[in-house]
Formats: sequence, C-alpha cells, structure tokens
Amino acid sequence: MRYVVLLFLVAVVALAGYGWLADVESTGSSDLQSVSQGGFAPIRLDSGPFFTASPRHFKAPQVQEVLLPKVGSSDVSWGAVGRDRSGNIYVGLSESYGESRSASMLRWQPDSQNIESLGNIMQALKQHQLAQPLASQGKIHSQFVTAADGLVYFTSFDEEGESDTRLPTWGGHLWRFDPIAKHWEHLLKTPEALIAINTDGHYVYALGYWGHVLYQFDTLTGRVNKTEVGAVPGHVSRQILVDGEGHIYVPKLSPAGNEQGFVPMLAELDHNLNVVHEFALPEYVDKDMSSYRGIVGYTTMKNGDVFFTLHKGQLFHLRAEGSKDEKLQKIGFFNPAGEANIPSLFSIDGEQFVMGASRRRGSVPEWLIYETVSGTTVSYPMPELDGFLFFGTQVKDESGAMYLVGQHNSTRSPKVVRLTFPE
Repeated sequence: MRYVVLLFLVAVVALAGYGWLADVESTGSSDLQSVSQGGFAPIRLDSGPFFTASPRHFKAPQVQEVLLPKVGSSDVSWGAVGRDRSGNIYVGLSESYGESRSASMLRWQPDSQNIESLGNIMQALKQHQLAQPLASQGKIHSQFVTAADGLVYFTSFDEEGESDTRLPTWGGHLWRFDPIAKHWEHLLKTPEALIAINTDGHYVYALGYWGHVLYQFDTLTGRVNKTEVGAVPGHVSRQILVDGEGHIYVPKLSPAGNEQGFVPMLAELDHNLNVVHEFALPEYVDKDMSSYRGIVGYTTMKNGDVFFTLHKGQLFHLRAEGSKDEKLQKIGFFNPAGEANIPSLFSIDGEQFVMGASRRRGSVPEWLIYETVSGTTVSYPMPELDGFLFFGTQVKDESGAMYLVGQHNSTRSPKVVRLTFPE
C-alpha cells in the first residue's frame, strides 16, 4: 500500500509539473490522412475521442452495467466490442454449447440507452445462400472496427473439429455491416478460424489460425491477399496491431535452430504484406503455448503509436516512427504487483496516459494508470469487477466512456459494462 501511495504522489507531482491537471476538453478523433483512389494512404485511426486529463480521471472509474436481452444460447462476449462513426457500440455474443451454434450482434446507443439485436451469423449465411447443413459459427471473437468507408468490419468462426494441428470444420468468415442500412455483407470465407481484426482505414486485416495466417481485404477494390507469418501448433494471438503508418504487427514464432523450442518475434509488415522488420520478443513465451493468448490488449495514441500488453501483463510501447532500434520499447509489467491478465487498454488523452483493467489470481481486479513521461504506474482496487471475466480493449463512446465485455462468472451469461469518470 505504501508503494502505491508513493507512486501516486510521484505521478501527481509529475502531472502538476507538466501542467496536465487541466479542464476537460474534447479533442476528437484524428483522421490525419485520407484514402486516395490512386494508391495506398493509411488513416490514423486512433482510440479517441480524447480529452484533456483532469483530476477526475486519476481514480477508478464508475461501473455501469449495460442490461442485455436474452439472445439465443449466448453465454459470453470474447472481447467482441467496437464502435461506429456515430458513437454506437457493437457487441458480439458467442454461443459455446449446443447444435448449430450462432454468434449474434447487438448495438447499444449510449445517449438513448437503447439496445437492439442486429441478427446472427447463421441467419446471415442463409441470407447469402452460404449456410451448410449442420454448420456452426458460434464465435465472434474479433473486435468491430470501422474503416474509412464508414462500414463496420468483424469476423466469425467456430471451433468444432479443430485440434492443435487441424483446422476447424467450418472455418471463418469476414463480414461488414452498414450501420445506416443495417445490412450485412459477406466478404470472405476462409479455411482458418478468423480470431482477430484491425484496420488502417484502407485495408482490413484478419488473423487466422493455425499458423498466424494474415488476410488483407482492400475496402476499395474488394481484393484479398494473404500471407502466413508463422506460429507454433495450437497457438494464436488474440490481437494484431496496426500503427499510424499503416504497418501491421503480428507475432511470429519460428522453430529454433536446434529444433528445440521456438524463437518469438514481432513481425512488422507493410501494406504489400512484405516483412520489413522483426523485433525480438523473448517475453512471448509460456510452457503451454496453446493456452497462451499472445497480444491481448492495445490502445492507439494520437500520433499513431500503440501501447499493448501480452498474456502475462507486460506492457510495450510501439512507435509508429523512429529508428528500428528504438521502435519497440518494453516497459515491464503494467501492474506494479507483477504478472497479471490485462486484456483491456485505453487512453484518456492519447498522449501521456494509458489505463487498463487488470486481474490477478487471488486479488480483486484493479484499475491501472501509466504516465508515459515519468514511467509511473498507480493502481486502484475495483471490486465492482469481481466475478466478471472481462475483455475488450480501446473502445470508447463519444463521451469518453470505456467498455468492457465478457461473462458473469456466476450465471455464465454475457456481460457488458460502461466505465465513466463523473465530474
């Protein structure tokens, strides 16, 4: 406790010295470039809207549960959350059990607090005449991302039939949704399960397992490319990263030279899917890589930099610009107490502060705040999140409220919470 108090005092002194304790002022989301019909031009899709940090942000947020309707046999949301340009929040609900499982999509309107069901995967496959007898698509595991065209992209898959070396029976699908017309469009069917998604505005990227197969969808032309980055059997990262320059980052696990173990790297690819650099990532390791979730949380800053966490809670800073030697910085364990599960990262101002929800075995959940100049982290207990298996990263509505999704531990039902910092 003394350690936490000391860190808090150091952080406050640093903040006051830099004059960051100011009135709240929305800075919005920064689209620094636009897509050109003549070629590739990334949009810096940050994690805004951003606000000038004020004292009300330096404490644990208040927790509001979003009441969900009963939808099919859904029992969890595996971090499937996102927003559209109007600030509406999308949530994917998964079904873990039963025959012909089908994940569903909900949309929450924060201003009216209205929630509506937008349909489910198997229903959409039937509408597109793509449904197969006895098929399932029980999971929307990816986030929902909005590209420069204003449409919402996400993926689905099902685990039936898979093993550490065998692909799932029903593969994966890439979708996009028109928020105004409420129209689903099927874009791609893959033999791999598509578990993660990201975008630079022009291209949408989806990660398939096994082997960390990276798919690229051109939102202007509909063209699809892919490359296999590489991973050990049974392992897949839960997130992939895109920086402000439009480069994609995917964990790459290559066999070691002596054929014992593997060498973990973070591969940086350009929009042509060429690997332009590989960063050593020795922290990306576990005795059981089939249970190791890789990159679990991230948030993108105003300048295109990305902060991200690994399965065991290590925090990294990935710079969009700069020399290769300085581009990836390991900060250390985000939680001052050490190893923790931190699948949810956010930034209030997009510059100096990175926040996240943390859980450790045998401890109540915590709210962490990292100040990027002093390197100080403070933590606050969040007993309101106890009994909640939470996921979801970087998603905020227009008021700056942050969203976690997951599962009630006791009822085994989906749960969504909204985190706010009242005046």
